[in-house]
Amino acid sequence: MHQSKFLIFIISCFLFSCTKEHTYPFPEERNAINIWLGSGTVVEDSFTHNFAYTITGRDSVMFNYRLSGFPLKHDTQFELQAVSGDTNRVYYTFGKYTIKARQYEGRFPIYIDKPAGYTEFTNSTGKIVFKLKESTDFLEGAEELSDLTVIFKNAVSKPDNWDVATSPYFTMSKYFGTYSNVKYAFIIQTTGMANFKIYYTVAKDPVLADNTITATQAAYFQNLCKAALLAYKNKYGPLMDENNSEVVFP
Repeated sequence: MHQSKFLIFIISCFLFSCTKEHTYPFPEERNAINIWLGSGTVVEDSFTHNFAYTITGRDSVMFNYRLSGFPLKHDTQFELQAVSGDTNRVYYTFGKYTIKARQYEGRFPIYIDKPAGYTEFTNSTGKIVFKLKESTDFLEGAEELSDLTVIFKNAVSKPDNWDVATSPYFTMSKYFGTYSNVKYAFIIQTTGMANFKIYYTVAKDPVLADNTITATQAAYFQNLCKAALLAYKNKYGPLMDENNSEVVFP
């Protein structure tokens, strides 16, 4: 008799626990995604994309992401959206943003296309703000890491590191001399690169940040520009800049 009552008590407790678990489930948490522009952990308020530095075709703006919350058990995608700005003046495309299982941070591109004859932002500055498109999987991250502001220009301008650079970086003037808009446009057209940094290293195969070259590569670019300028001069005469001075390289 006592044994039967004990079994009934155990079964009742089991049924009660099952009912309780079914009635009051724990809510499933959603992860958040922090997004920002910059290199590594450095957060930049905005990034300037200058169409004047781009050969006709496709370029990209890279952004960083970091997952905040529980590790993912399977591959999961997230999306961006443009929330304000000159969206009708820029040909932009989002990539396929997939966070792999057990992965929590990385970098992805926003693609920017420049059609032939593109003249937007030659006399003005544009802007688009991109944000995470919230979903059943992901919420926006911290307020200061929730949007990507991209500034758009379409004119040549002097890089910040032309005359000033902090070690172990070199100035661009060390290899290319006095700045002018015409000279800089010539460098871009000759090398296919713009707004790059010059890093001193003795490593054989250094790992460099985006748009960074070694001093050896800078010397190569210097000679490349000298040869291209000589070919130009032989064909058209001296290349004159906006100050009516002849363009020369050291």
